[in-house]
Amino acid sequence: MAGKIPTGSGGGSHMPFIPLMLYAFRWDIEVSYYEQKTFWSLCSYMVRSRKGIEMLVNLINITYCAMKLLPYQDETFSKYRAESVQEFRFALSEQIRQQVFYAIFVGKAETSIKSNALIKCLKTVGSETRGSFIKL
Repeated sequence: MAGKIPTGSGGGSHMPFIPLMLYAFRWDIEVSYYEQKTFWSLCSYMVRSRKGIEMLVNLINITYCAMKLLPYQDETFSKYRAESVQEFRFALSEQIRQQVFYAIFVGKAETSIKSNALIKCLKTVGSETRGSFIKL
């Protein structure tokens, strides 16, 4: 019986399905890679050095994990736990767009308020100093 491969208890009836079971483990990796490339556009950058490639792969995987965990960490996105990637990406991009718009709006409003206050201050200081120059 030399050369016979042991199949464990239960005989060899499961042997034909081992490649399929191994592919099931790989399937999750394939799905995540597909989502990274297609929906999140994370694989469109070009790097040439080995270190650059390693850093890019790490960045892509960290970003992808963050996107997958976000619906479980932020109640705003909790309804997207079972939704498609496209719907979640759209909702996330809308939230980012709103926050960027708000930040720009507030920044410009603050700049305008500061500018108006500075102009008023300069006018006040200018009118006071003109008066003092005239008195001299």
